[in-house]
Amino acid sequence: MRSTQATLGERFVPLVVTVLWLVGMPAGMAQSGPPSWMTDGPFVAAPDFSLELPLQTLGTKLQVEVEIAGRPLRFVFDTGSPSMIDAALARELGLPVVGQSQGRDAHGTVIQSQIVQADLTLGGVVFRKTPIFAAELSRDAATACLLGNGVLGSEILPLCAWQIDLPDGVLRCATRLEDLDHIGTAQRLRLHDFGYPHAPIFDIGLGRKATSKAMLDTGSPEYLAIAAPDLEGARRGRGVGATRAGHGSAGTSLGGAAAIGPQLLAELTGFSIDGLDLGRVVAMRRDDPPSLLGASLLEHFVVTLDPRSRSAYFESYRPGPFERSGFGLQLSYSDPVSVSLVWEDSPAARAGLKVGEAIKAINGEPVSASCAGIRAALTALGGGQIDLEWDGGQASLARRSPLGR
Repeated sequence: MRSTQATLGERFVPLVVTVLWLVGMPAGMAQSGPPSWMTDGPFVAAPDFSLELPLQTLGTKLQVEVEIAGRPLRFVFDTGSPSMIDAALARELGLPVVGQSQGRDAHGTVIQSQIVQADLTLGGVVFRKTPIFAAELSRDAATACLLGNGVLGSEILPLCAWQIDLPDGVLRCATRLEDLDHIGTAQRLRLHDFGYPHAPIFDIGLGRKATSKAMLDTGSPEYLAIAAPDLEGARRGRGVGATRAGHGSAGTSLGGAAAIGPQLLAELTGFSIDGLDLGRVVAMRRDDPPSLLGASLLEHFVVTLDPRSRSAYFESYRPGPFERSGFGLQLSYSDPVSVSLVWEDSPAARAGLKVGEAIKAINGEPVSASCAGIRAALTALGGGQIDLEWDGGQASLARRSPLGR
């Protein structure tokens, strides 16, 4: 199987809005090399530093406080994305425009973006001249709620060792690896960096003699979102067990909603990340490379990324199973809130729910597309049972394994 080597930054907003942001070639780069905004920063003036940021979670989103021009803002920490900021906020803060970029989103729509530059203060440490893509993040309630003011992305990763510690609710960064806990008892893995925006890439094993590469994307909710070519390689390597089909939309990108169509869950029977053997993992298929290692892994491992030594450290604190149980549906939080995807033979499918059904109430409470409504729905969807009401029906659903086991 041919390895997949990803050089593009990518973001994936889980549960309600799927935003894939593919970084295109900046204007003039092919003729004159990297633009100055790509080489001037980010940097930290101090040779040695360390910081801690409290981590808050909404669904699987990792939210931290970032300060720009003395103003505290809420950003999502996303290793699969370049840094981003709401375009209206960038104008309000007077951030200088330093470049332009053109790329395609997940569905092929051409997206043009301005690139601004800012000094970001994280836990008292200033990351100077950080390039940030200005995007329309406040265009609807769902995107604004989940992403807040912006995204803290992967171009800052090479500046220190970053440790994502969900049990303690902390994001750490230190120039000296020995200043971090959770290293001595962790498994060391090889980490690849294929250039700007420095997304972390790992070798993965998919089956007998089937290998590839995957991006660690903390913006993705899955354990693994497996690219179609990698899934085919896993099949040839006899590494695929049970599967389950679904119907619906993979989400909404910056260019618009993904088309409604077939979806697939697949059981990988012998999955590994470099030398770390996870065994059975349930993955969701995605069309294009790269495959994505997602935020659900952080519920089992304290993960430290040290691009400077091309190393990562995974310390296990909770065993598997590595699968996302649920009710067999996903919701879209546009107005009205509605069903966007249903898995076959799931609690949702057996209750008669179909893609497009408008949800009227969850656990007896009216549903809204406001941020408060989204938070309430995500909290309810994290429970063991949920009561849904929709036009023409109602049902109580119990959580179960995605493959019915």
